[in-house]
Amino acid sequence: MFTLSYTKNGAPLRHTLRQGVTLVGRSPECDLLMDNVSISRRHAVFEVSADRCAIRDLGSSNGTYRNGVVVTGVELDDGDTVTLGQLPVQVHKSLDDHLTLTDNQVMLDGDATLYRSVVQVGAAGALEASVDAGRLLTLLSDVGRLLVETDTLSEMLERVVQLVFDAVPADRCFLLLGGGDEALTPRVVRQRNSPDPTQVTISRTICDRVMTDRVALLSANAQLDPRLSAGDSIRVENLRAFMCAPLWNRNDVIGVLYSDSQDVGRFSGADLDLFTALSNYAAVAIERARLTERVLVETRRRERLQRYHSPAVVEQILSTDVEGDASFLAQERDVSVLFADLVGFTTRAEKLSPHEVAKLLNSCLASMTEAVFEQNGTLDKFIGDALLAVFGAPFDQPDHHLRAVRTAQGIRRRMEELNRDRGDDPLAVRIAINSGLAMAGDIGSPKRREYTVLGDVVNTASRMQSEVAAPGQIVIGRATFDRVRDQVSARPLGEVILSGRSDQVEVFEVDG
Repeated sequence: MFTLSYTKNGAPLRHTLRQGVTLVGRSPECDLLMDNVSISRRHAVFEVSADRCAIRDLGSSNGTYRNGVVVTGVELDDGDTVTLGQLPVQVHKSLDDHLTLTDNQVMLDGDATLYRSVVQVGAAGALEASVDAGRLLTLLSDVGRLLVETDTLSEMLERVVQLVFDAVPADRCFLLLGGGDEALTPRVVRQRNSPDPTQVTISRTICDRVMTDRVALLSANAQLDPRLSAGDSIRVENLRAFMCAPLWNRNDVIGVLYSDSQDVGRFSGADLDLFTALSNYAAVAIERARLTERVLVETRRRERLQRYHSPAVVEQILSTDVEGDASFLAQERDVSVLFADLVGFTTRAEKLSPHEVAKLLNSCLASMTEAVFEQNGTLDKFIGDALLAVFGAPFDQPDHHLRAVRTAQGIRRRMEELNRDRGDDPLAVRIAINSGLAMAGDIGSPKRREYTVLGDVVNTASRMQSEVAAPGQIVIGRATFDRVRDQVSARPLGEVILSGRSDQVEVFEVDG
């Protein structure tokens, strides 16, 4: 069984995926209705069989991602993060059909019942007093390898259960995750040296007790026959010894570890102490695996952002909450657009080897990109030997006009520095800036999307660069000039007619 967990208006939500197809989107016809503006009416479908879960994008406007990578169709693993548009959803594989929490089970309290505080057992002295030194050393060594060698959450959970079988004489072991607002969900259900149990029930009361009181228990319990009245005796043949401990990490309980045996006298006090210590270490390992997966998702997201934005803008994006990702939806924004093009590069490239062309181009574009990032601009794209940058998106920049001009001046200075070592073979760049309203956001097909700007303001800037700007010159449109005239020296070049435009455009040249 697979479940989805996500957050809506700050409240955690959970949805169990049935076997078959589940349609997700904003349309009322969807099986899972998600009211989020970044999600399409018919966004994607989850396809679930007994042990398999896959997702298929339905041509959504803002795409579907698995662990930060855009996908059209892919099989999912336990712990994956699926992002629908801009809404992250966690995928969990549960075993509710193999293990059930029930109230029809009682603990037979008596002299053989032992309690251990997870905090007290965490002290080295308590362990050394009750646990054989060899067993303890083996446990610590195995847990150390678990922390170092295992990264994925699903593998981590499987390894924890195997460590239980190695450490204590249990017949079965179950690991459940949950706590707080999240219901307990079985994640591993195992039986020693045999196939998985077909159907298991354990006491909900016992699990709740160890999580609330933060104690580990060793006792026996029995299942009540629901057909019997309260005065009838318990069916003794169902009696089992069990140990149950919370997965406790610092101040949080993230689940329970439960093992049992048909032999009522199988477990000792030393077994309980070892089992409890293992549950504490396991909680640390599980949280580490969760953190590793979150870091992986954020790293991929950061790498994607760094293709477009300066480090300062990337940090600002990552410091916002999930709703901050809505900035990448296509929307109308007031921006300044900058085009910078290397003059005569095609002719120059004819005389160079491919390796030399790549080396020269990388050097020039890297230098120009740094000038863009210095003003916290957004790198839209490289167009051959040209660069397109935008200011005022994805975040508002009231001074985006001035930032664009400062960037152009920075590019020109950097090109002059590069030319100091080129002798009589200098490089030159043409730069044009235009300001106005444009559509900015992730735009493209379901298979490939990229952050870009569209509109007449962009087309006009491109024409100004190719038809007006001379080598080494910076030209700006009237809207840009009006906003920077008190801070930048510029002279009018008059009105020009650009290809594809019926109206004339007034342009200015920036000095200095």
